[in-house]
Amino acid sequence: MRLTSLPPVSLLALMGCTQSQINRSAVDVLSSVIRSGGTGNTTTATRPTSAPPAGKVIGTAEQYIGTPYKWGGSTPAEGFDCSGYVRYVYGKQGVRLPRTSREQAGAGTAVSARVSSLRAGDLMLFAEPHEAISHVAIYAGDQRIIHSSSSGGGVRYDVLDTKRGDWFVSHMVAARRLAVDGRSLVQALDLLAKPGLPFDHPDHAPPP
Repeated sequence: MRLTSLPPVSLLALMGCTQSQINRSAVDVLSSVIRSGGTGNTTTATRPTSAPPAGKVIGTAEQYIGTPYKWGGSTPAEGFDCSGYVRYVYGKQGVRLPRTSREQAGAGTAVSARVSSLRAGDLMLFAEPHEAISHVAIYAGDQRIIHSSSSGGGVRYDVLDTKRGDWFVSHMVAARRLAVDGRSLVQALDLLAKPGLPFDHPDHAPPP
């Protein structure tokens, strides 16, 4: 049997690695690909890919500025709600995300929920006091977010160091990074999906 025909974790075991080393190596292997799938076998659906550069994500997101807000909307033709927009933008880059902001809050890896910790392309998740996550935006850098906002009428930029932006800063409860050093950290859809979740509620930020 040729060693090169074995999966990476098996090779590590044969070389006498400890269980913790094997676990860390398995995470590295899995974090280097997007595992797409739905309800099927996620192992066979795994395909190698590199995560999209932030500039491409933001460039795609900007193409839909002015698209009206539509609760439950997920295409430019019908309009977008917040998570439908984020899902569509990343889908254009070959990254498959689940449908709602609550599900998207499990994608990638956690980032400190402070604006100073964010990189362009990170997801920002928001919640009303004592409520579940109900809004998501893409951080665009330079204190800006791009999102489909009900209070803003649709897809738009908002600047965080403004009165309206303060609402989003004060309601940010989580942030997620979908890539590290070009490696995708997006899990399989069937690991993120939570069937039966309602669409995201409209945000209650002050109007522009």
